[in-house]
Amino acid sequence: MRKILLVLVIFFIFLFGLSLGGNFDNGASQLFEQSKEEFENVIITPDNMYENVNLVPKDYIINKTAKKAEKLIDNVIDKLFSFLS
Repeated sequence: MRKILLVLVIFFIFLFGLSLGGNFDNGASQLFEQSKEEFENVIITPDNMYENVNLVPKDYIINKTAKKAEKLIDNVIDKLFSFLS
């Protein structure tokens, strides 16, 4: 019974971490799409002068919290597997 309760708690923590890591406006996928659209617009024009720009997402408090929650979830899952085996 204790193991089942532990698995359920870990599962809910896992779902909480997934909700923290949701889709945000300035995420990596949004920056990729923006860069791709700019690249496609530049390369279709004649005599284009495309210069590569590296876009990096900003580390906001939500991103930092999600990364910490992800590390916590990874540690808990590792402990769970070592506990269950």
